[in-house]
Amino acid sequence: MKELLLELSEIPGVSGYEDEVREKIKEKLEGVVDEVRVDRAGNLIGLKKGEGKGSIMIATHMDEIGLMVTKIEKGFLRFTHTGFDLRVLPGQEVVIHGKKKIHGVVGAIPPHLTGKKREPYKSEDLFIDPCMPEEEVEHWIRPGDVVSIKRKPVELKGGKIAGKALDNRASCTVLIEILKSLKTHPFDVYGVFTVQEEETGLGAVTGTYSITPTCAVAMDVTHAKTQDAPFLTFAPGKGPVIGVGPNFHPFMVQKLKETAEKEEIPYQTEPIPGPSGTDAWSIQISREGVPTGLVSLPLKYMHTPVEVIDIKDMERAKRLLVRFIESLEEVKIV
Repeated sequence: MKELLLELSEIPGVSGYEDEVREKIKEKLEGVVDEVRVDRAGNLIGLKKGEGKGSIMIATHMDEIGLMVTKIEKGFLRFTHTGFDLRVLPGQEVVIHGKKKIHGVVGAIPPHLTGKKREPYKSEDLFIDPCMPEEEVEHWIRPGDVVSIKRKPVELKGGKIAGKALDNRASCTVLIEILKSLKTHPFDVYGVFTVQEEETGLGAVTGTYSITPTCAVAMDVTHAKTQDAPFLTFAPGKGPVIGVGPNFHPFMVQKLKETAEKEEIPYQTEPIPGPSGTDAWSIQISREGVPTGLVSLPLKYMHTPVEVIDIKDMERAKRLLVRFIESLEEVKIV
């Protein structure tokens, strides 16, 4: 599992431009599922046939946050971003996906030259330097080109991994491992690697509409505890997090909890009083409604290039969902 996560983390896949990571995941599904296809929205869907008593959709988004070029100024690139904390961007290595891939760095005029106090940067203070002659920049790069962070993941002490795009390549890794581990199961299982969760929710909407599953579980990340984090954060290494609230069907929540307790898998509970901000919301309201659950992985430093996850939580989430799927005989609506 660790090696797969390290591999997937490094691959670019900004929202709407998930081609490279989708191809790698598709490669990993070969020989694992009975059918695999890419729908018109760009979702990757793997079907593992069961006994035909129903169908369950396990969904995890494969896109990551990124940047987009908005303007070229004398060989430097102005940009907008999707979800990044601006404080972490200066000094980052990036890849500009223009007519060809071009490496660059995010820079800003240092305070030594501006005479201003060392205050947090605003978006207009930042630029990308591709370190190329101006005419070459204008030839290879255009406004609208996406930019991904270049970051090699690293192993930390205590079985933890730090890197970019662990939101949500960690869940993608778990889903691949779930599909590998499933043997006998009453329900057909659709493993759906969705597009554009970070921006539009497109993938979960269209994927659910076409599959029309009996029930579904979305997998994502949630905020892990750090030294000064407020409440409603979750301890890394203490197990996956089960969402509770109106976005999640009571049967699915109870079944997930019962499975964890029966299998002696530690878990945590996240109260969410409204839409969860995950694919679970789009799935739940598709067509006439889909009974939906949410399983999340505690993640430190979300939406930065150094997100941190505990492999133990991923392994436990895999065990939980494999046993959940294998024991699912029916879905009780009321």
